[in-house]
Amino acid sequence: MTRSNNTDVTLVTAGAAKKYIKDWPQLSSSQVSFDVMYFPQNTATSSNFDRANMLCLVNKMRREKNLYPLVYHDSLIKLAQAHARFQANYRVVTHADDGGEMGDRLSALGFDWGMIAENVGAGVNGEAEIVDAWSKSAGHLANILHPDIRYMGAGVSNGFWVQDFAAPIDKSSVVPIEQIETCPSTKNLLIYS
Repeated sequence: MTRSNNTDVTLVTAGAAKKYIKDWPQLSSSQVSFDVMYFPQNTATSSNFDRANMLCLVNKMRREKNLYPLVYHDSLIKLAQAHARFQANYRVVTHADDGGEMGDRLSALGFDWGMIAENVGAGVNGEAEIVDAWSKSAGHLANILHPDIRYMGAGVSNGFWVQDFAAPIDKSSVVPIEQIETCPSTKNLLIYS
């Protein structure tokens, strides 16, 4: 176990989390080495966010690097929201999940993916705050700016945030760039399936 500078956060491996977290689920052997950040006192409570604003923030960063804009995909939204609920239920920030690894969970939703990435976080109440935090982390920013991704999903539950990204195997299923509104209003937000 490692304590962070913030005494309200404990960092353990998923395999050791059962010692600290009541009712921690049994995970696959491939996930026991995943990091788990336990937030017993998370003060963020947001469960609502402006999905269109998050997409706009991400697409503005991508546009600055001349990258293809992203659109939301229904399967990735479902995946991200389920993982946000998992994190909130156990008060953890982790890529581990009792539903399996991200690729397994996404395949179970029928998405034929070629590349995937995930950002997780906690402790903030708004999409602008979490995207700003991710943009200041090299690994999270690399996910946001990955040149191959085309679809995004996002979810939040009680201040626990998830962004999931994917590129389909079949590139012909990608939404043509001329049909993408990079900063849609909430009313005009399209979610592909």
